[in-house]
Amino acid sequence: MKSWDRRALEGLPLRLLIMSLLISLTVPVVMGSVESYDRSTARSAMVSEAERFVGVVEEVMSSGEGNRRIVSVFLPQDVDRFHYAIEIGGAMGTTSSLTVRCTCDGMPFTTLAPESPPARMVLLGGTMLRLEGGEHTLAVECVHMQERMVAVVEVVE
Repeated sequence: MKSWDRRALEGLPLRLLIMSLLISLTVPVVMGSVESYDRSTARSAMVSEAERFVGVVEEVMSSGEGNRRIVSVFLPQDVDRFHYAIEIGGAMGTTSSLTVRCTCDGMPFTTLAPESPPARMVLLGGTMLRLEGGEHTLAVECVHMQERMVAVVEVVE
């Protein structure tokens, strides 16, 4: 400090100005990093749950007709914040019935399919099942439908 500025009439406001400038430049970077971390964590948790669900479908299908499993799928609430969802199956004659899709704003970024054995996943209503944030309890059953074995997925209340 200058000798004539003993009461900080000039130095303190200048220091405060520099500090506020530094804070205003670093806060958006830090917040962007935190949001990016939250986004990647939610995304990896969602893909992990989708892979676990596909494993249950493979297990049900390899066990044969009449086999039924109850599975809980937990998706963190950040999934809703970033517009993520899991879409399961589709109408009987479509290729979407063969896949489980992890989506962001309706666009798939990960597509998983039961491989051993390949399985069609259908809902009794004939549409796909969309899971968003929260805990979902699903029943998966291997049934004979339209001359083929399919995995019927339904939400258990």
